[in-house]
Amino acid sequence: MANPDYATLLASIAAASGDAKTALEQQCYVFDEALTDTEKNLFNYVFDEYLTFNPGTDSGTFKSFVGVYFNDSGDST
Repeated sequence: MANPDYATLLASIAAASGDAKTALEQQCYVFDEALTDTEKNLFNYVFDEYLTFNPGTDSGTFKSFVGVYFNDSGDST
């Protein structure tokens, strides 16, 4: 059994109110199959592509995009 069309359901939920909204919410939170990446992003707080891992090292020194980088030993670099 295929998952419902979450994008359409979520838009309908935003426009609905009362009992109609409750009924749509019950339909929307049914996961019969594993979610695709597109479906996951409908429910995520932020899109997966929004986050980037720290860049790693530069000349043997750990670098961070934001803030202080802490290595596996807990030391800041």
